[in-house]
Amino acid sequence: MNEMRIAHIDTHLSWRGGQRQVLELIRGLNGQGHKNTLICKPGSEISRRAGECGIHIVHIPMRGEWDIASVLKIRSLIKKDRIHITHVHTSHAHSLAVMALWKLDTCKLIVARRVDFHVHNYLSRKFKYGSRVDKIITVSDAVKRILIEDGIDPDILVTIRSGFIVEEFADNKNNINLRAKLGLSENTVVIASVAALAPHKDHYVLLKAAYNVVQKHPETVFLLAGEGELQEKIKKDIHSLGLEKSVLLLGFIEEIGSVYDAADIFALSSREEALCSSLFDAMYFELPVVATSAGGVPEL
Repeated sequence: MNEMRIAHIDTHLSWRGGQRQVLELIRGLNGQGHKNTLICKPGSEISRRAGECGIHIVHIPMRGEWDIASVLKIRSLIKKDRIHITHVHTSHAHSLAVMALWKLDTCKLIVARRVDFHVHNYLSRKFKYGSRVDKIITVSDAVKRILIEDGIDPDILVTIRSGFIVEEFADNKNNINLRAKLGLSENTVVIASVAALAPHKDHYVLLKAAYNVVQKHPETVFLLAGEGELQEKIKKDIHSLGLEKSVLLLGFIEEIGSVYDAADIFALSSREEALCSSLFDAMYFELPVVATSAGGVPEL
């Protein structure tokens, strides 16, 4: 195959499953001889990690999905580098790319859809999912069905589930003994959840379940790994349920494998979930999984 020049756009500052997929995709495509450029925000976690991998990075502020200055910079880069494919990985990146590629027919636009909620706004649907988009990659059939229900052309939809990179854990598995670090004995039953502290992850459902479990099995400990806008609310919920000793908020964990390695059970309480790469990780560590049937979860 001839060399392709691909621009990937990601607008998140934090590190989540989607950003992990972007980084691994770029590494894989680089390994096949294609030329990839990552357009991301300065100071973002994906920028730091991509830099460590030697990936070509262009920093653009991208202050929201209507940042015209960023649109012009993206358009200039696409024209200057003669980009064949622009692959967008977040909602804001999607809007910016549609504007940047206006009447620029030499470049294809590929959209990654990693959320399982409906596209309710008619104008937004026409603008973002209209004729300018060449293909939409959905990470599960559940996401694909939702877009079809919303009137998106099925011919531009293709399901490609997220990949799993074994090597990510093979090298650092067991390097950190999180149980010992937290003062937990080997006999303690540990239930872990790795998820952004965001509304759709529905941590309050998990906390209510934790309350019920602890009433019968007070020695059980729940580990919640992740960061997000609901951190303070979740802390208050833990306090109001009297779970301070039973539910530990770990925040962002660099060596995330240590959380799975410390756990006996994995729990996921999401009410919306396109696929959930944390489930791949939990299954790699051979943990039994208790999860809601949201979105693409049943497909796993």
